[in-house]
Amino acid sequence: MLPTSLKPTEDEDINNNNGRLQSLQMDHTSLLKQFEHLDPHNQNTFEAKDLELLISTATKDLENYDAERHEEFKRYEMLKEHERREYLKGLDQEKREKEEKRMQELKEKHRQHPKVNAPGSVAQLREVWEETDGLDPQEFNAKTFFKLHDTNEDGVLDEQELEALFTKELEKVYDPKNEEDDMMEMEEERLRMREHVMKNVDLNKDRLVSLEEFLKSTQKKEFSNPKEWETLDAKPLYTEEELQRFEAELRDKEEELKRKAENLRQEQELLRERGKALEAQKREYQQAVLEMSQRQKEQQAAGNGQPPAGPNGELQFQPQTQKPEEINAPGEAKNHLPAEPPQNLPSHT
Repeated sequence: MLPTSLKPTEDEDINNNNGRLQSLQMDHTSLLKQFEHLDPHNQNTFEAKDLELLISTATKDLENYDAERHEEFKRYEMLKEHERREYLKGLDQEKREKEEKRMQELKEKHRQHPKVNAPGSVAQLREVWEETDGLDPQEFNAKTFFKLHDTNEDGVLDEQELEALFTKELEKVYDPKNEEDDMMEMEEERLRMREHVMKNVDLNKDRLVSLEEFLKSTQKKEFSNPKEWETLDAKPLYTEEELQRFEAELRDKEEELKRKAENLRQEQELLRERGKALEAQKREYQQAVLEMSQRQKEQQAAGNGQPPAGPNGELQFQPQTQKPEEINAPGEAKNHLPAEPPQNLPSHT
């Protein structure tokens, strides 16, 4: 029994999740899902029932993860076929026929590989025993094999340790140097092999293979006489109808992306026009500020008796003008002095 502090009480659960409920707006179903791996009838301690529920929940999550991986791979294969067809459409008839022939030859070359032993069979394990472990295949021992490949020595073979056993088989089919071999397909093949072994060996469905489960599997008929293993190229992964639906989905997404791109282009154009208007307005404001500053300088200069300054700060001198009273009246002497008598005039007697 674990200390009671390791499993929160009901009150603690409520307190711990109130903030989460408010911030994430989590509904009641989602909240219950967080604790579906705990026994609701035992709120104080972590017991065997809680462990069973925890394993069950984790297993379910991992199964869903594997299913999602299969679906992603299927979409990957349909995308490859879609791109292949689109590529061929862009070629003229002569080039298209030549390219189709080349692709078919690559496909046939990929299929010409050695026989793949069924994963988990005596033939497959003996091959690992001989080529990886360097031991005599005639002296194969299941218990020793299990101990050798329980690399972390925790008493079980986990998914990673199992998948490592299939490398030799996968190398018969896939080579990263070959154009016709797809490494994404190799990893899907590895996943299928691991699922096959788990289905036949993992009796309690905890996604771990114990020594007892492993030894029991070696006593089954399928261990010595398994069915021939079919690689991914043995049968299609999707139908033509599924491919057509996938292509229609791609077209819809492409149209949606085009609409979004057009909306972004229009918004960009609008922002550009607004930028131009703001720039023009900015220039107008700057000109107005300059003019106001110039007028203030002129007013200050006039008040100080100094000539007004020009636009660059230089002084501007104005021609001096006479006051109205200083302007000579018609016939008046400019200097207001008495006029001299005219010369050479006859004198009066």
